[in-house]
Amino acid sequence: MNELQISLTQRIYQLLRLKLWQRDLCRVTAVILLLCVGFKMETAAATDALSLLKRATATLYTNPKEAASLASRALQLCDMSHPDSVCREATIVYGDAEQLLGNFDLSIRILYDAEHMTDSTDRHTLARIQLLQGRVFSKLGDYARSNELNDRATATFKSLGDSTYVAKCYTQRGVTLLNCEEPKLAELFFRKSLDINRKIKNFEAIAHNLNNMCLYPGDSDEKLKMIDEAISINKTLESKWALGENYNNKGKQLCYAKRYKEALAALATAYDYIDEIGARELLCDNYEYLAIANAGLGNYKAAYEDMEKMAHLSAELQRHNSQRNADLDLTRKRFIDQQLAAEKQEKDYQIKLLHRNLWILFAGVVVIVICGFFYYKSSQHKKNIQLLQATNELSEAEKEVDRLKMRQQQLELENAQIMLSASRQELTGFAAFLKSRNEMMEKIKGMLKEGYKLPADAMVPHMKKIAALISTYASHDNSSQTMLMKVEERNKGFIESLLSKHPNLTKGERNLALLIRGGLSSKEISLLLGLEAKTVNMNRYRLRKALDLPQEADLEEYLGKI
Repeated sequence: MNELQISLTQRIYQLLRLKLWQRDLCRVTAVILLLCVGFKMETAAATDALSLLKRATATLYTNPKEAASLASRALQLCDMSHPDSVCREATIVYGDAEQLLGNFDLSIRILYDAEHMTDSTDRHTLARIQLLQGRVFSKLGDYARSNELNDRATATFKSLGDSTYVAKCYTQRGVTLLNCEEPKLAELFFRKSLDINRKIKNFEAIAHNLNNMCLYPGDSDEKLKMIDEAISINKTLESKWALGENYNNKGKQLCYAKRYKEALAALATAYDYIDEIGARELLCDNYEYLAIANAGLGNYKAAYEDMEKMAHLSAELQRHNSQRNADLDLTRKRFIDQQLAAEKQEKDYQIKLLHRNLWILFAGVVVIVICGFFYYKSSQHKKNIQLLQATNELSEAEKEVDRLKMRQQQLELENAQIMLSASRQELTGFAAFLKSRNEMMEKIKGMLKEGYKLPADAMVPHMKKIAALISTYASHDNSSQTMLMKVEERNKGFIESLLSKHPNLTKGERNLALLIRGGLSSKEISLLLGLEAKTVNMNRYRLRKALDLPQEADLEEYLGKI
């Protein structure tokens, strides 16, 4: 809470010393009013800070001094205890502006503050800060640290696919190499950056690349064309700081070409831009190049005066930086003290509010728990009743299903027993028929033997008698075949079930299993199949082995269950 809010609260309490319930009502009204006022003030402050940040960003390269002032004012409106994106961006612009003004120590401190405000997941912003830090370290002469930061920023921008900032990293690496007196390597990075910027049509960066390629000697005509192109672009962009640097570098190139009078004219134009924006770092370079040009023209007195101005300005910049750092530290200390006091007051209020809210919350939780308990019991009771009803219905349904299943099984069993009994009767009758047929065969053999003893005239009637007897039994034999086919047809289901469980049985084993299931004895089977009883017993043994039955298992019982 700020002073306005505190005084407003005190005034409300002084005016409204009423009864207890009225006092409580006043307190609630005061809190609501404070929140409304605070919200409006915070909203207005946030809006003003954002407006100042936009203006600072727009004037960063045209007037860095004004950009630094605007960014500083934006930071004063920000809540530094909970820095947001506006606060972070204002800090970055402020650090960049101070770097352009030549306040390198102050710039690096501000950029470190921006780094602490940035979340580790925001890789793009961290890489931007590292790029600016590398630029400042390069100005301070710490080239190893500058290259380290530049490499980290380059790797991040490449992984993010940001070509604009990759080009900026190449440009800064070239400047650092140039400071290390490696102009050939520096030009390689400048040209890489220039190629990228021309592809993406970043004219501001193109002008910056062309300007940097004119910081060292070479083909003077080519470099003067480059600097003229940079000047043309920056005039269109109205970038006064860049124009001051461009005309400085043009004067420098003209000095390399020993065109000293033209160099003085270019440096005079540069001085006008530098004086307008107050870029004292560029002014130091301007004095240095003026000294070279005057010395080239033989005007050593003017050259000495320019060198003396440059020395005084450099010393003044160092003193100014020291004083600015001390003022900044003092301002920061005061700001931190005020911030801590405000945070303490806010925390005390929040603790009181928290205590009250906890009691309200506790009471609400108790009421909710009680209501929930009764609701749970009621719903649980309803569910139990429904569950019992469903269980009873399910039990009755299961019992009905079981009764129907038992009835179905009983009917199937009765049907099977009827069919089995009919098959057994048919097979028994068929066996009796075969027995009578065998007796008939014995009778025919006897009649044949008697025929051998009869005379020739009695032989023919006797043979006719035998033929009639054979015809009679032949008709019975056809009916027996029909009866056997009916038995097999009735037991077709049994044959299929037997083959599904024992598919490797032979036809003879299947017929034997059918006869055994019909309840026929070995003697009856021998009569039916025309085999000896020993052969039938051997076939029974082979059938048990084919069915893989143990010795103690009953063959007829096993076949009856299929």
